[in-house]
Amino acid sequence: MTAKRMDSAAVFTLRIRIALGGVCIFLASLFIAGALTIPFLFESPSILYKFGIEKTFLRSGKVLGVTAAALVCFQVLLVSRLKFLDRIFSLNRIVTFHRMNGIAIAFLALVHPILIIAADNFTIFPFVKRYWPEFLGLGVLIFSLVITATANWRLMFNFAYDKWLRFHRLGTLVAIALMIIHILFVSETFKSDHPRTLVFVSAGIILMLISRLWYRRFFPGKRRFVVSNVKPAGKDAYSVDVRPHGGQILDHIPGQFAFITPVSANVPKEEHPFTISSTPSRPDALQFVIRSLGDWTSKINRLKTGETMFIDGPYGLFSHMVSSENEHIIMIAGGIGITPMLSMLRYMADVDDPRRILLIWSNKTKEHIVFPEEFRNLKHRLQNFHIIHVITRASGDENEIGRLDQTRLETLLKGWRRKSNVFICCPFEMMKEMTRAVKKIGFSSARVYKEEFKL
Repeated sequence: MTAKRMDSAAVFTLRIRIALGGVCIFLASLFIAGALTIPFLFESPSILYKFGIEKTFLRSGKVLGVTAAALVCFQVLLVSRLKFLDRIFSLNRIVTFHRMNGIAIAFLALVHPILIIAADNFTIFPFVKRYWPEFLGLGVLIFSLVITATANWRLMFNFAYDKWLRFHRLGTLVAIALMIIHILFVSETFKSDHPRTLVFVSAGIILMLISRLWYRRFFPGKRRFVVSNVKPAGKDAYSVDVRPHGGQILDHIPGQFAFITPVSANVPKEEHPFTISSTPSRPDALQFVIRSLGDWTSKINRLKTGETMFIDGPYGLFSHMVSSENEHIIMIAGGIGITPMLSMLRYMADVDDPRRILLIWSNKTKEHIVFPEEFRNLKHRLQNFHIIHVITRASGDENEIGRLDQTRLETLLKGWRRKSNVFICCPFEMMKEMTRAVKKIGFSSARVYKEEFKL
C-alpha cells in the first residue's frame, strides 16, 4: 500500500493553540466572574439583616457556593471529549485539570456551609421540614467529598476500576441534580429572574453534554472496528490489530491515543485508553500494543479474530507533528511507553523524514523489547535514526546496563543540540525524573513533550 502523508493542517500550530486557549480561558473566567456577582447584585433578604463580620461570613459563603456550582459546569465540559478542546489543550491535560477542578469544588463545597453557619454564630439548623434545601445541600456536600476521595485515592480504597467508574458516573449525575435543586430553593436570590434563568440555562447545557456522552456510549455508530489479529509483541505484551467495519477509517496523527472497548466473550466490556501504535500513513488498519499489567490487560490476549471493538478517538497532542519540522528529535521511552514513538517512527520512515533522531529506550530485560526486528529495520529505513537500549536487569551484552538517571542521560545526550525536541513517555515516576533531568541538562521546557499514562 502507498504511504499516505499527513496534512499539516490536521494540527494547530503552537501560536494558534495559544491564541485559542487564551480565548477559552477568557470566556471561562468571564462566566465565573459573572456568577460571582450574583450574591452582590441579587442580595437575599437574610443578608440585609447581617452586619460586620457576620455579613462578611454570609456573603463569602454564598460566593464560594456559587463558585463551586460554576466549576461543576466546567467539570462536565472537561469530560465531554470535545475534539476542538483536545486540539487546543490535549485531552491528557484536560483530564488532569478535571481532577484539580474536582478537588477545588470539594474544598469550596466544604467551606461554603461552614461560613454560612458562622454567620449565625454556628447555630445548627433544626431538623424541620422548612430547612429541607439546606439538608439537601448537606447531601450534595457528602456526595462531592466521596466522589473526590474515590477519584483521587481509588487504589487506597481498593476500588476496582470498572466498579469505581460506574459509581463515579452515577454519583456525579445524582450530585449535580441535587445541587441544582438546592440552588433553586435554598435562597431568595435564585427566585429572581436573571439568576434563576442562569441556573436553568446552565442546567440545560449540562444536560446536553451528559446526553451526548451517554448517546456516544450506547450508540457508537461508525466507531465500530473488527479484531483482525492478536499476537505476542514482546514479554507480557500483545499487539492487537483491528480493521474498520464498513470501510470507514480513523484519521489520526502519529502518537495519538484512543479509548477502546472490546465486545468479547473473554474480555470485560470496559473502556480503556491506549496509544495507536500504527502509522496514519497506512490507514487501512489500526494497531494497539498492550502490556499485561493488571486484571483487565492480562486478558487482552483472549480477544478473538472477528470480535467487535468500539474505538473513540483519536485524542492527544503527543506527536512530532506539533513541533518544529527542522529541529532534531530525542525520544525517551520506558517499557511500553514506546508505543507513541513507534507510531511516529513508522510514519517518519514511510515519508523519508531526514531529521536526526535519537531513541533512548529503557526496559527491564531484552525480552521486554517489543518488535525488536522492526526496530532494527527502522534503523536502516531512517538514515539519521539511532537507538540506545537501557536494560535495568542486566543479562548479557546490552548497549547500556543499569537505571536511567540524570547522569547517564547527560552522557547519552552529549553532542545533541539543546534546541532539540524531546518526547518522553514512560511510567509516572520515571516521567517526572526524566522531565526534571532534561531540563536541568539544558533543554527548553517549551520543547519537552510528555505523554502521561494516567487518564
